[in-house]
Amino acid sequence: MLKACLRIRDLELFDPVANGSSISIGDSYIHPFHHQSLESFLLKTSEQWFVVTRERLRSEAHLSAPIAVAANVSANHFRQCYQESLNWPLDFIIVEAARSGGRLRVRAGQLGSLPIYFTVEERIRSVTLSWDFADFLRESRALDTEVIAHHLAMRTFYSARQACLGVNLLTVGASLYVDTSDTLFDCGPRRSLPDAHAGLTTTDAIREFHQLLHEVVVSRPTNCGASAVELSGGMDSASVAIAVGEGVGSLTCGGILLGDESSPNQTDRRNSIVAALNCRDYAIEMNAHMPAIDLNLDLIHHLPLVSEYYLEAFDALWGRFRDAGCEIIWSGIGGDELFFRYSGEDGEARSPSSRCFDIAVGHAEALLTRRGLDAARSSFLFSAPPGVIASTTLIGKLCHARPLAMRGLWPVTPLGDPRLINFSATLPLELRANKQMLRLCMRVRNGLEMFPRDYKKESFELVLPRAISARADSLACQLKSCALADLGLVSPDSVMTLLNKVIATREFSATSALVRFLWAERFARQLG
Repeated sequence: MLKACLRIRDLELFDPVANGSSISIGDSYIHPFHHQSLESFLLKTSEQWFVVTRERLRSEAHLSAPIAVAANVSANHFRQCYQESLNWPLDFIIVEAARSGGRLRVRAGQLGSLPIYFTVEERIRSVTLSWDFADFLRESRALDTEVIAHHLAMRTFYSARQACLGVNLLTVGASLYVDTSDTLFDCGPRRSLPDAHAGLTTTDAIREFHQLLHEVVVSRPTNCGASAVELSGGMDSASVAIAVGEGVGSLTCGGILLGDESSPNQTDRRNSIVAALNCRDYAIEMNAHMPAIDLNLDLIHHLPLVSEYYLEAFDALWGRFRDAGCEIIWSGIGGDELFFRYSGEDGEARSPSSRCFDIAVGHAEALLTRRGLDAARSSFLFSAPPGVIASTTLIGKLCHARPLAMRGLWPVTPLGDPRLINFSATLPLELRANKQMLRLCMRVRNGLEMFPRDYKKESFELVLPRAISARADSLACQLKSCALADLGLVSPDSVMTLLNKVIATREFSATSALVRFLWAERFARQLG
């Protein structure tokens, strides 16, 4: 939500000054991300100050200046405003400083909408913050081979520790403290969900769920910027589109069409929803925007290790939204994690996707050398503590946050809102299983019956095998040299064997393992 370079020495010597859309403290600076959905405040006493950039509430008046400044406030008013910012219901980031001892603390909110990465330079005691990971790739950095090995072995983790040494993620609820001699990182408390209970009737549960979803939508300042919904044709994005349509009014939708072979009913479902909402719709054909599998990206196109697989298609969609004047982008991210099962509850038969994942892990581990395998099987002790929002939801948001911000767009994921998550956790199993609550809401509230329990979901499964096959010769040529093999993590021969298998069979589990490798190899080459 901001970029900053802060020297501890400057914090001791200088008072922060707002200059247009940025704040200077001597040679140090803070640049809040500018968007209609955000607001920034600078509050100062004679000895301390804090800057908060946060999502605006719909009820809040629009600020006349990019950064509102309140100087010489009383200690009591300072504490009240600071506590209000810590308890803010939407996302935020706080940078606070005390002159005495040059103390700095940076705090993250609970939503992870536009996460901040950071580095601490120990020698000169400076902190660099940025929402754009690529800002840290402009100088040579060392790869964290343990993180890379876990990634190659198909592990999924949400962690402050990142894939190059010295660069960290300010995870949700975390804080960073730096002074003239100490650097401390606190990943925040573990947050548990309420227990399920059977206190509500189905009718009451539907009404309360619908009301909460409505509140999540209307809490945003949608009156200041046009809204667009990523409408895939699935139940999650459909639920979001309907809720946004009810809460906002004028709405634009858009989606990536995957073709009848992989998603035969996607177009029909999308057309039905668009008709019900009576909104504009932009359809992006995946075949026209296939992933560009290239291991040698130039500097301006550098990407984080964890980045969207289908970025070209999403980027085309977001470009259409931007050209249509939309500024707030809503998605169904978080829907898959919203209705989970507690341990001990009756489960379903193991899904085909779980078996496919086990096969993919086998393919992935076959790439690794003994050194790589030892690293991949070490205990990964750096994950952020479990919170209300599932780690997979936060990773999904992370993949989209940076490219959206680069287009000046702000993401909102209502199905990943803690208010909705906490309520859904209390629902009885019959309303959580198979996302039955979403299905009932659309049936009862909107009269829509397009998602039977066994409906065939849209699938990207065929996209990456086709993209890799189309680039087979180029990839084989680029892989004559291999950065990860030079580090002793993978076997070059095993890599080529897996590449040839994907080209010959287009089998999804093999593709999944290969794509993990390709993204890691691409990232490693960026650090050279």
